[in-house]
Amino acid sequence: MIDEACTKLNALLHGQVPEQIAIESLDSEEDRQLARLLNELFTCLKEVHEFILPLSQGNLAQVQPPRPRNFLGSPFKELHSRLLQLTWQTNQVAQGDYNQRIDFMGDFSNAFNCMVNALDQNEQQLKVKIAELEGALAHITQLEGILPICSHCKRVRLDGADPRKQESWVPIEAYLSKKTQAMFSHGICPECVTNFYLNP
Repeated sequence: MIDEACTKLNALLHGQVPEQIAIESLDSEEDRQLARLLNELFTCLKEVHEFILPLSQGNLAQVQPPRPRNFLGSPFKELHSRLLQLTWQTNQVAQGDYNQRIDFMGDFSNAFNCMVNALDQNEQQLKVKIAELEGALAHITQLEGILPICSHCKRVRLDGADPRKQESWVPIEAYLSKKTQAMFSHGICPECVTNFYLNP
């Protein structure tokens, strides 16, 4: 019995989960008791191994947790639970909920929380920039192309209007006011003052 137990424990120390010891073939009660304890240990370690292998590969949904009485598996069950919570919170952040914070994973918590804060700040700055651009766009109407303007009276011909009709030509102020948000205030330049008022 001792030799078999040593062989199986050695296999266990080398990363293998050994097969159960056949209790029926043992003669003494002490050997059977030892075999029962070793078999329970092997069962617990097999359950833990089968649980943490898919967990280590990121498969959180389809894992079979160890039995409640398997105390060796308790920390891994706790880790599984926290990873499920973290996955849910990460999905919430991906949908724009930047109120998510974690405090149960040590250094990782700090990195996660800093990332969420940075995403929140970047989105707020982006919203401000978008609002500024939308505001600017609302106040700007772009003038494109060549303006057909009368070389004498400086009236502008309306887009697509018949150049032979007088109503197709409007004062430049009216044209620009219609195309933009600009407003005009009239004055008189020094040259015109001289030409029209001082030298009539």
